[in-house]
Amino acid sequence: MTATTTKEPTWFNGPVSKAAIVAFRLKLILLACVVDNDDIENNAKIDEILQTERILLLIKRHCLCIRVNPGATEQEAQFVKEFKVAQTPCIFIFHSSGNVILSGDSLNRTQLFAKLVPRVHGQGSNDAEDREYAEIFEKNSQLHEQRQAAYRMLYMADNGKQENDERHIHAVEAEKYRKMLVKERRDERVQLKRLRVDIQNDRETYKMLHGETKNVTAVDRCEVISASTKTGGDNARLLFRLSNGEAKEEAFGRDAKFACVRKYIESTMGVVKNRSEIALARPWRLLDTSVDDMTLQELGLAPSATLLVRVWNTAPPRSARNSLLASRWFVLAVVVGVLAAVVWWYINDSAAPGAKRAAYLTLPPLSID
Repeated sequence: MTATTTKEPTWFNGPVSKAAIVAFRLKLILLACVVDNDDIENNAKIDEILQTERILLLIKRHCLCIRVNPGATEQEAQFVKEFKVAQTPCIFIFHSSGNVILSGDSLNRTQLFAKLVPRVHGQGSNDAEDREYAEIFEKNSQLHEQRQAAYRMLYMADNGKQENDERHIHAVEAEKYRKMLVKERRDERVQLKRLRVDIQNDRETYKMLHGETKNVTAVDRCEVISASTKTGGDNARLLFRLSNGEAKEEAFGRDAKFACVRKYIESTMGVVKNRSEIALARPWRLLDTSVDDMTLQELGLAPSATLLVRVWNTAPPRSARNSLLASRWFVLAVVVGVLAAVVWWYINDSAAPGAKRAAYLTLPPLSID
């Protein structure tokens, strides 16, 4: 079970008469604070006086507090009339040693502390003792304020040190993060450099395998003429006849290179690269890769021509080495065929009972004289 502490006194909720009875039975000092509930400024003044640390400690242990609103009820109005309350706010201190009223200039925490201390300790009260208690309270209040100021300075110093430590930690973390970013950027630059080197190597390898790539110009571009302009004088109408019987007609510009036509055949007719042979029908002429840089006008394919496209399922022989290899296989096949014929003849001849074999078996044994 934990005790909760408040920074203000506990007010009695009930009539004044009942508060007086409760204070008498519990042997407490009754503090009646006469103030109008609607007067915010005076209520704040009363609360400020009662919430002083030393006064609040005395009130919580030895006093019973009640607010009296003049004219709110008949009993409170009678209380004000009976005790001749001429000025509000004011505080009545009811004790067996004598009642005291604090109002006007005397309504302050010094006077209230000076009046409460002797009554709390069960002593009488006079003006000299009240002044002495007031001086003690002022000195203690000043010491208390000095201590509070010192505590605040220490607290601020501790907070400043803690803030400095936090700033140092943040600075260290920021430096670590900066170093991490620098390292990541350095790694990225190294990775980009490596990628550039790999790309350059790939380009050089491609050049070694496929040769230099030419810059494609407007003439080199293989542009198929639309159907509405196929019959124009600047076009070359080509009829393609494939070896499988298919035929297709398309128009190209007269200045287009023949490489564009070859590329068009390989891309639109499903012909695999280097698996076809293109020839001009009339007069017959083989159009190999040596004429790729010539225009259709130079090849005599304008204004119209028929091209024969022969397609192979496998690549045609490209060198004498392939021819020699084919001839060796042919010789080997012939030798194997001859050997197979000899073996077949021998098997058939040994399986049939010939006359020579029968005669050989019936000959008498040889005698040596």
